[in-house]
Amino acid sequence: MEDRELVQKLLVKDDQAYRYFYQTYRDKIYKASVYLLGYNDPDAEDVTHEVFLAALQQLPQFEFRSSLYHWLYRICMYQCYERIRKRKRLVATMDEELETAARSQSMGKQDRELEEKEKRKMLDMLETQKQLLGEPCKGLLNLRDGQDKSYAQMAGILKVPIGTVMSRLARCKETLKELFFRALKEAKHG
Repeated sequence: MEDRELVQKLLVKDDQAYRYFYQTYRDKIYKASVYLLGYNDPDAEDVTHEVFLAALQQLPQFEFRSSLYHWLYRICMYQCYERIRKRKRLVATMDEELETAARSQSMGKQDRELEEKEKRKMLDMLETQKQLLGEPCKGLLNLRDGQDKSYAQMAGILKVPIGTVMSRLARCKETLKELFFRALKEAKHG
């Protein structure tokens, strides 16, 4: 079925056209989202469905300046990059939360020496909690924080897409944050 004919049938809500549209392009769009987000990324399937929903909503504006697949691919790229941007913001927010948690423990101390001692204790506790993480997380955190590598550099070293690095790093930081707060709570009560 040609693109023009398919779009016309989709606009009149032809059920067979919907099935044909989805079956024809689903695997290609899924592969594109996996390529952009990374292998085994749980968001790849969601992005694939979101692409079709967005395409059906925007279909009346489709102008046939490109093929239908190319248009879907551009929507897919946009959806994937939006996910990556959200992950970046999440990682930055978690970094700030960890820093704020460490800082909040030392606030209110008048004596500079006590403040430095408290800060060292928090950093040591954070480092201890880092050691409790599994090797993949320790390695990722070392690349990012210890060696100050960018996401792109980390993706090159690990030979995985940048989205995979970002999602793994976000999960590792979230786990570290939970371990840190648990240890902090235990230290206060123990």
